[in-house]
Amino acid sequence: MTVWKDKTYKYWVYQFRHLGRKYGERGFDTRRDAVAGESKRREDVTKQGKVTLAESGNTGFRKVAYEYLEIAERNYVKDVLNRKKVVFKRFIVTLPSVEYPIELITPQQVSAYLTTLPSNSQYNEHRHELSAFFNWVKRIYVRTLPQFFNPCLNVEAMTYVEKEKKPPTMEEVQRMIVAANPGDEKDLLIVCLQTLGRIDEIFRLRWMEDVNFEKRLIILWTRKRKNGKLEPDALPMNDDLYEILMHRWKTRKQDKWVFYDETKKDRYYDYRLSSMMANICKRAGIDPINHTQWHITRKKKNGEKRIELKEVDQYYGFHHLRHFMATYMLDEEKVSLKTVSTLLRHKNVRTTEIYTHTVDVSQLAATDGIKGKFTSKKDNALQG
Repeated sequence: MTVWKDKTYKYWVYQFRHLGRKYGERGFDTRRDAVAGESKRREDVTKQGKVTLAESGNTGFRKVAYEYLEIAERNYVKDVLNRKKVVFKRFIVTLPSVEYPIELITPQQVSAYLTTLPSNSQYNEHRHELSAFFNWVKRIYVRTLPQFFNPCLNVEAMTYVEKEKKPPTMEEVQRMIVAANPGDEKDLLIVCLQTLGRIDEIFRLRWMEDVNFEKRLIILWTRKRKNGKLEPDALPMNDDLYEILMHRWKTRKQDKWVFYDETKKDRYYDYRLSSMMANICKRAGIDPINHTQWHITRKKKNGEKRIELKEVDQYYGFHHLRHFMATYMLDEEKVSLKTVSTLLRHKNVRTTEIYTHTVDVSQLAATDGIKGKFTSKKDNALQG
């Protein structure tokens, strides 16, 4: 049985997996209570699974979705996996039952669900995740469901204006570096700036495989590719990056991960540091860049659940540093767009243009060529 004691909060926890889904509970005073709680939960879950699967066979939405999420857990980063879980959790509520046969889902059912979402951006995001799932079903269940059709193909995407991601200013970045605590915080900021890397790529850095002091190279592994496949990209170390990594190497406490979370005895993960940049920005005196609402579920003493809305300030994240450095190199250092694109490791230069909000030089020259000509003619006509 997967039962253990949380050393931080001093209580017992259980967790297990059934049909691809994780179940768990924490807060038990003794190991015996946690074991009893797990046994009872396993019994309830097993009974529920037998009833629903018997009603719908082997192609119920919940069962197939669990299979898909088990594979997605291996292929995608944590935030992508969580987004898929949220989409499935919300969509399944709109079906007649949790084990509704997947081949009976219609475009009308998908459209009815998507129209309940508050924005066109969420509409398109959820449509994309559902479509990816149904395409996977068509490939995997080709023998069981030879006539299966992706219902999302008949549901059109919505138009929307994507909010511009404004990068921090040079002055704000300098304040962040000063406000960051020595060690992991300051090192993470500098490594993000020097490599233009994504935070999950930096957290995957390993000493032996990915850091080469002799050749002054590091290897960043990215999943920003088709099918989420990890691919390596080599980047050079400048003197600043070399100095930081060499200091971490000499003071390391284990030989595997460059950034190691001693409390968890494992590498860092992006979801564990969701508040780090917010705390740095607060200490640096940087105002929030946005506000959002979180849905918080609280349990009452009688067992009922209450959902509360909490207003949350949003600050710059690690990814904003990637935007900042790309724009800084183009505008201040006059690095070519192609070179910046290779540093960002974009497969298409057009992605970099959108990323940094740059204008093509030839377009700028063309518009400069007609500058003032039509204005002067209009002015002359008015004067005559």
